[in-house]
Amino acid sequence: TFTWSIRYTSVIYPCKRVEYFFFPMFKRHRNTCTFFHMCMFELEQLNIEIIKQYLMKLINKGLSSSIVQSIKNVLKVIYITYEDQYGLNHIDFSLVKIEQDKKENEYLTDKQFNQLHQYCMKEKNDICLSILLAMDTGMMIGEMCALKVSDIDLDKQLIHISKRTQRIKNDEEGSKTVYDIYEVEWPILRDITIPKELFFYLQEYLDYVDKDCYLTSCQDVVSDFTKLQRGLDRIGHILGFKTTFKDLRNMYKERCLRSCMDIHIVMELLGVQSMKLSLPENYKSSDEEKKKQINKL
Repeated sequence: TFTWSIRYTSVIYPCKRVEYFFFPMFKRHRNTCTFFHMCMFELEQLNIEIIKQYLMKLINKGLSSSIVQSIKNVLKVIYITYEDQYGLNHIDFSLVKIEQDKKENEYLTDKQFNQLHQYCMKEKNDICLSILLAMDTGMMIGEMCALKVSDIDLDKQLIHISKRTQRIKNDEEGSKTVYDIYEVEWPILRDITIPKELFFYLQEYLDYVDKDCYLTSCQDVVSDFTKLQRGLDRIGHILGFKTTFKDLRNMYKERCLRSCMDIHIVMELLGVQSMKLSLPENYKSSDEEKKKQINKL
């Protein structure tokens, strides 16, 4: 009878990709166990539950779900190859589910949100402006990068969104990321009201920028998405938390809803035709608040 430890020598080791994942683990545990959670399992004994337990142990030891998924794929290839040859039990690997990593970045608390906002209000640069646009208007990063100074109407306190920037595939080896700017239609095509604090910020910021330039880059080329996110990461590191432009947009939506803004206006400001809503964890309103809301009907 072939055990997994014996099979390792004859089957797994010659495969370079498998060796990358399995040899360090096998070497580390070779004196005490086989691969499957420190017990000697014969190949004929393997089943979905045993493989699930093994992969979960790897996740619990700190391996990311993507690496564990790769290990699962290697196991599948090896097992299927020898399944018929040795008359092994059939295992449907599609039923072996790997838990996805939990979201690393939780939404900022109100205190953290205010910290970030106050920090950016003090600095007049492309990074801080981009962050404020996401926080105060819910704009997508591709929309803010496509804005030109001429799209800002301080007299009417409006930002006109008519274009969006997107990264496109660049087949030239070693060349930089290429961005494409394209016209948008309703509901993305829209005007956004500039909040008071952002209005005063833009008044100062626009004094130094030519009207034909892109707003966030202050040049005739658009800002690089990665540069802006790295700038946000750097400020977050200073303040002690991590977030993304997408998270800031979602927090803007939540703040609008918490303020009891009309749902249609919120969707118009965000440039969406439909919106997914979810109840915050452990949310519970008071009886008085429920009565107050019901009485609006």
